[in-house]
Amino acid sequence: MLFASSPVLAHRIEAALSVVEVNPSSGVLEITHRLYAHDLEHALDLGAVGAGYFETSEGQAAIKAYCERQFFIGDGQGRIIPIQFIGAELSGDLLYVYFEAGRYRGRALTLDSNLLQDFTEAQVNQINLRRAGKTVSARFQTGTPAKLMNLP
Repeated sequence: MLFASSPVLAHRIEAALSVVEVNPSSGVLEITHRLYAHDLEHALDLGAVGAGYFETSEGQAAIKAYCERQFFIGDGQGRIIPIQFIGAELSGDLLYVYFEAGRYRGRALTLDSNLLQDFTEAQVNQINLRRAGKTVSARFQTGTPAKLMNLP
């Protein structure tokens, strides 16, 4: 049986990756989300604006607002940690979104990722929490509650 690739089915990996890393020099929490740009277009109900929209100031503002709504980072007691949007950039069909959360001295973080789960219930997100070259991971399916994770 021969299978042909279809542009509609080209990336149908319904997953996003977020990395929360402690910068070894500054102690600042750096957050990077890797999303499929096309899926974010749908989640934001942008129609056929094209991925170039994300490079505009309006597009950057939309990305910032969306990620702040769909991703949560808090301390070990679940209190929100304020984050600052650094920017977003396209690389092929992927969109990399960057935030910083300031210095964090605690060991535990409360994390939740609902990125793109408003677009498709099949979306499964992973958060990698990194410090000093060590990583711990958690997966978030639609409906998964926030998780308490300890920095490695």
